[in-house]
Amino acid sequence: MTRPSGTASQLGIIACRGSRTALATSRQRRGSQRVTMGDVARIAGVSPSTVSLYLRRPDEVSEQRGQRIRAAVDRLGYLPNTMAGGLASSRSRIIGVLVPTISNSFFAATLDTLEKRLREAGYQLLIGNTEFDEAREEELVRSMMSWSPAGLVMTGFRHGRRTVSMLLDSDIPLVEMWDYGQPALDMVAGFSHYATGQLIARHLLERGYRDTAFISPRFSRDVRAGERYRGFREGIEQGRGRVTMRELSGATDTAEAGTLLSELMAERPSISAVFCANDMVALGVMFECQRRGWEIPERLAVAGFGNLEFTPNTVPPLTTVEPPKYEIGQQVAELLLARLGKSGEAEAHQVDLGVHLITREST
Repeated sequence: MTRPSGTASQLGIIACRGSRTALATSRQRRGSQRVTMGDVARIAGVSPSTVSLYLRRPDEVSEQRGQRIRAAVDRLGYLPNTMAGGLASSRSRIIGVLVPTISNSFFAATLDTLEKRLREAGYQLLIGNTEFDEAREEELVRSMMSWSPAGLVMTGFRHGRRTVSMLLDSDIPLVEMWDYGQPALDMVAGFSHYATGQLIARHLLERGYRDTAFISPRFSRDVRAGERYRGFREGIEQGRGRVTMRELSGATDTAEAGTLLSELMAERPSISAVFCANDMVALGVMFECQRRGWEIPERLAVAGFGNLEFTPNTVPPLTTVEPPKYEIGQQVAELLLARLGKSGEAEAHQVDLGVHLITREST
């Protein structure tokens, strides 16, 4: 199991963040001044009924008025409450959870574990798919907060400025998951992607591989892959090696991964090992090696990330890193339940669960 090392990169809106103490101070300062629909209406120069209509059916409000209302909402940080009148000041039994994608088996395993534990305590999940888009995340956070959730769970540390502002203004318990090592808004359960990259770098260096490559989806889409690359590159360079990096044009695509490998090897035939941002990228690399008759690991060593179900059965079996996908779900649930008073107080509010290196024949 590995632990974080090095200094975390400033990928998110770090200037808007603070420690749990800063978060509590901000909430105490702002929480007592609840913004109303009337406040929004006054700023936008429309009636409260027009604001209400816009929030429910925006297409029925003129574009000019809609823009003024939206600007007022953003300026005031207004959060409509969809709970019925008498419940407006109470918390629901809903826990909002935002993940970058629901198709990834990593997040599916975390959600499954989280849902089971919280269901036992009488809570239900409301799941949102951000599609790796900060604007989409902001929209989902605003929507989820309108349901007065008992807690929120978000993936990673990178959030838009207005999203951070909404979270700081809220008194809702928050857990950021699947990351560790950067300033957090509240509670954290995850692992260091930077340290994961360093772990693979040490593994390859120990086996004599110094001319290496890294293939990944675009870092603008997957910032955690970017952290793994940063840790890997710095680790290899500290060992007097070299890393050549290539990014896929979009989401993970095994065919494009193979094409990128072919281009890399044509440009730099001395490359002897490839670290792939995830196991699906690694699979594309292995397919390309098979098409070209390149022996693994004799001609090219290959390592991935994720320990997906197929990895023990590739030819040869794939060296990879296993993230604590189930443990993250369990720990997130315990942090939330401790804060909500449904279990004993959590021992820590920032939990590093580490990763496991699974060494197989591909390296």
